Amino acid sequence: MTQPYVKQDISKGILTIEFFHPAHNSLPGDILAKLAGAIQEAGENDAVKVIILKSGGARTFCAGASFKEL
Repeated sequence: MTQPYVKQDISKGILTIEFFHPAHNSLPGDILAKLAGAIQEAGENDAVKVIILKSGGARTFCAGASFKEL
């Protein structure tokens, strides 16, 4: 099983943020906080002109909030 992650890559002013969680890309608090932090940092970086948000894995973009944390 792959571990959850948030990855960032910037090239030519385009920041790609990719997130993954093995439970259909659900968003538990720690992943959501990392995503929010990455977007906040991008907003403060003059080199970032565009943000692309994508999910890892092959089937689901995002299942929403983690039911275990609701």
